[in-house]
Amino acid sequence: MLLRTRITLLLSLALIFMIFALIGLGFVRARLSEAQLADIAIAGQQSLWESLVSDQAEDLIDMADRFSFRVTNAPASDENTLEALIDNSADLLADGLTVQLLSTGGEILASNAPTFRTRPILGPPALARLLDGHQAPGGLRQETPSRYVVAGASVAVRRNGPPIVVVLMVDALSILTELSERLGEPSYLVSLRGRMVAGTDPALFSLVAPQLPHRTADAQIISVDDRLFFAAGVPVPDLMGPPAGQLVTLRDATDSLSASRQLERTGVIGISVASLVLIVALYVFLRRAFAPLEASIGTLSALSKGDLNELPTIGGSGEIRRIGEALLVFRRNALRLVEQEERIARQRRRQERVIKRQLERLAGTLDPEGQEAIQADLRAILSDPDGTGSAEPVPAAGQAARPNEELAMLTEVLQRMSQRISAQHRRLTELIAELQAAIITRARLAGLEQELEIARELQLSFLPKPLPPHPAFTVDGFMETAKEVGGDFFDYFMIDERRLGVVVADVSGKGVAAALFMAITRTLIKATAMTGSSPAETLKDVNDFLAEDNDQMMFVTLFHGVIDLPTRTMRYANAGHNPPLLTDLANGVVTELPSARDPALAVVEGLEFEEMVVQLEPGIRLFMFTDGVTEAFNAGEEAFGDARLQAVVRAADEDEADLNQVVHNAVIAFEGGAERADDLTCVTLHIHPSLRNDPS
Repeated sequence: MLLRTRITLLLSLALIFMIFALIGLGFVRARLSEAQLADIAIAGQQSLWESLVSDQAEDLIDMADRFSFRVTNAPASDENTLEALIDNSADLLADGLTVQLLSTGGEILASNAPTFRTRPILGPPALARLLDGHQAPGGLRQETPSRYVVAGASVAVRRNGPPIVVVLMVDALSILTELSERLGEPSYLVSLRGRMVAGTDPALFSLVAPQLPHRTADAQIISVDDRLFFAAGVPVPDLMGPPAGQLVTLRDATDSLSASRQLERTGVIGISVASLVLIVALYVFLRRAFAPLEASIGTLSALSKGDLNELPTIGGSGEIRRIGEALLVFRRNALRLVEQEERIARQRRRQERVIKRQLERLAGTLDPEGQEAIQADLRAILSDPDGTGSAEPVPAAGQAARPNEELAMLTEVLQRMSQRISAQHRRLTELIAELQAAIITRARLAGLEQELEIARELQLSFLPKPLPPHPAFTVDGFMETAKEVGGDFFDYFMIDERRLGVVVADVSGKGVAAALFMAITRTLIKATAMTGSSPAETLKDVNDFLAEDNDQMMFVTLFHGVIDLPTRTMRYANAGHNPPLLTDLANGVVTELPSARDPALAVVEGLEFEEMVVQLEPGIRLFMFTDGVTEAFNAGEEAFGDARLQAVVRAADEDEADLNQVVHNAVIAFEGGAERADDLTCVTLHIHPSLRNDPS
């Protein structure tokens, strides 16, 4: 195969490989982008569903509590009395509700639905947990194979009889309808056996027929009649915990996905055509360019056989022309070499003697062991150069070959000496390289430690300075990082003369990345709060800003409260953070501050956060902290925990000690020297007992 053909084939294969690699990378990138969008859609769908079900369940539990009061005061607990009570409670029970009154054994005592068309919505395990006070059931439940409901329960304790369990249910289709209105796409509830039980567009579900795993979240793109549908499914839990079915949504994504895939096909065709044209052009170019080279190869073949009479042909341009010119010079030099061969033979012996003496001197530069070995080799070779030990006269042909033998001898000596010198030099070089690497590593380590110390000092400078003394309150806090820099932070500041803002937060991850994210979040929270926004509005604005370009998928849990000092009223919002503790110094009571189930910041844009209000009594202390307190572990892998924290806080209140320091000391003692895995942050707000309620 000619050289030009091999080069053309090699470049063509390389080009084809690169094309397929680019196409493959583009395909993988497109699929990864689709998968990332699917994960975001699934997370949003699951979060919205859980929020809707939770809200509905809470409403049902509230109505069940109020209806339980009427059941408790009913004159009798027979079926007719209870059914009459249900019929006469239209003012309390909303339209469309199904009511079941159950005995402690799980039998239906009364219901506003025919008993032959329904079954007890709560089985013995659920009733046992409810009656023991461990759980107030509320959530999704499959009433029958063809119906899902959202249920809420309460217990009516009767003075003259056993308790009666009140269960209120509403068809889950209403939740699906609201979910579809918010998402702008049809939604369905599918049983664990794969049968669609309820949905807002059953005809579309039958047409698309998605096949999604029923117990894990997944998404797929389905092609139906030249239309592309994006199907996303997430398992939905039963009110007792295990999966009750699957929530499926369908979105017509034909416009966006068709354009993307058509662009991919067009790109592949264009690249293929361009590559074919490039390969053909390359072959034609190499065919013309290599013609003079083939002529030069013929001349070189003749010269290799000793034919000095053939003149090389000079043609082409660039490197190929220079090859022809070099062959012409080579032929001229070969002729001169023949003329000089006799003169070189005469000079060789004299030069060899000089070289031998120089070799002996060079051997003296080695270490003693290497020097003795080289001199022994040199004496052995010089005493018997041909290895025969014969003193007989050498024939003429042998004398002609003698210079080559002597050159071989010198070559062997040089080779051995070179190996020994190279080994000695290599050892020295390795030692120098190791020393240089150690010096560089030490310098880098020192520089890194200095930079981390600067970053730590910079992060500590972000912590708030002590506020001037105030007659209404005292607030202080501290933070210890698990590494040189951490992701926790806290802040307190006066928004105006009568309002105090407090913030405690924990950024996901540790190290420099978490510290940078913390600095951004702290700046945004304080800047937004100082504009007078409410805590919920502040969290919403900051969440939208952080989630917009959150390529690293970081998030931050945060508690933010604003205290109106004259009225001691605190408005607050909690973004997935540990609920603070309220400690009543006078009564020795420690309670968790009620919190909404809002997610952390920077997870998804457009979230609304629930704002809550609490009245802070004189003398009360509000203790805020991060999960570095409750999730501290000792050497036995035991967590510090919420119960231990409340006990420590209660004991500190009894002694009126510095709460932050007491908790810090308790955590350090509990860890017992174990390595800390998370930052430790505590903030305490003390409302002075002398403060009086000022309605202004």
